Amino acid sequence: MKKFYIISIVFLLFTAFSFAQIAVSPLSVEKDVRAGEEFVATINVIGGNTTQNVSIELYQMTQDLSGNFDYVEATPDNFLYSSWIEFPNSITVSPRSTTPVEVSVNIPSKAPFGTYNFILMITPEVETSGTIGIIIRYAIPITVHVQGTVITRAEVEDVKVVPDEEGKPVIEATISNGSSYDLVISAEAILRDKSGRMIERLPLKSPYMENNNRTAQRILKGNKVVFSGKPTYLLAPGEYKVNLFVNYSNRQRVFTYDITVPEEGFNFTPPTELALILDNTEFSYELYPGAVKTFVINLQNMSNQNVTVQVGGEEFASLPQAKDRSLLSWITLRSPSSFIVNPQRTSRVILSINVPKEVENGAYYGKIVLNAYDESGEFLSQKKVNVETVIGEVNYDVELVSSNYEKIEGSGIFSALIKNTGERYIIPNGSLSILDSDGVSIGVYDLLPYSQEWLVPSQETMLIGEVPILEGEGYRYILTIYNTEQRLKVFEGELM
Repeated sequence: MKKFYIISIVFLLFTAFSFAQIAVSPLSVEKDVRAGEEFVATINVIGGNTTQNVSIELYQMTQDLSGNFDYVEATPDNFLYSSWIEFPNSITVSPRSTTPVEVSVNIPSKAPFGTYNFILMITPEVETSGTIGIIIRYAIPITVHVQGTVITRAEVEDVKVVPDEEGKPVIEATISNGSSYDLVISAEAILRDKSGRMIERLPLKSPYMENNNRTAQRILKGNKVVFSGKPTYLLAPGEYKVNLFVNYSNRQRVFTYDITVPEEGFNFTPPTELALILDNTEFSYELYPGAVKTFVINLQNMSNQNVTVQVGGEEFASLPQAKDRSLLSWITLRSPSSFIVNPQRTSRVILSINVPKEVENGAYYGKIVLNAYDESGEFLSQKKVNVETVIGEVNYDVELVSSNYEKIEGSGIFSALIKNTGERYIIPNGSLSILDSDGVSIGVYDLLPYSQEWLVPSQETMLIGEVPILEGEGYRYILTIYNTEQRLKVFEGELM
């Protein structure tokens, strides 16, 4: 079962200044148990500079449609499982000492299989003295998975196209977790015209994923979350088809919907890509500790109006040890961060990479973001430039998370969810050989990602390709994953 940790530290205002806040370790506990078992988790509360009384309360975790989590004080009336857990309601913590809190969890012998979330809210008591200060509360999740027959079930309740605040079309999908376990879910959509021709692929994310730079969403059992994405090329009203790929528990499900997008309520604007055209969107350098490298981003304004360009930076999502593998702090902008480009004219952005003298070997990443605005300040276009710096030797590797075969729109679709487990970005593609029950190949087919963007370490993407409709059983596949043309790894498995 894929694990997904939520750690919450709650800041509260109070009318006193605290000279010594407590600390808590660990910040989360997760256990796989059987019905009838009991375990004890120890939470260590570490004192500050003064003796403090600390209260401990039981809360339950809730989740809204945006995917955000909240905590509600638990009582026997609103939380049926409150009798499973025992702990002291308060402790006294001495200065600079560690006080262990033993939390006993007793699983009833007839407990149903599934995930159970308990939240311990640990709060130091503070004497008020009339000044404004901050107190830190710790919400410690204790997640218990009662093991048994695992039946995971994710369903799509609704898929629709709605206008955003500017009237631009947004694909929304409401995904529910009907399982007895929490699920970690990611989703991707293929937008097609009414004849079935693919227009574009795009990831769908919840507001929680967007705000926390996540590539997947944990959905509590019995809950549902709305995922959404803004298509680039849905430029007119009409009839469309949406294939929705839902990934969870190393499984994939595909849902297909026919959607009508009306003209009313939407603001279908013409493409504005001509306002900002770049000659290069990728820069990669092999450098050494202490090195300095200057590079230039050349751009053009091919529209018929003046364009203001603003320059900023952005992190890659899902980088391992993100602060250690980010190079944004190494980059210095040596040209203005905001400037005007006249119609049919060119300009450039000058930057330099300053590698620290003490840095570990590895690949480091960041994005330069350029936004274009018209003379009234209205947003026109955005371009992102990938920047990589490689220090020393690095390796490539990839993992097959899951694969799936479906019959869609009169053809077969094979999809493979892969993860970059190496140290450097890849631009993946796949070659799929299908073998019948006698081991004879019936063909070789290409699998492609929805874009040719960099897949940085720890990121996942889906490769999809059309294959024949397969009848009968006993088919197997041989999947070869490439980084552009470099072969990385071969996987084999049963197809049906």
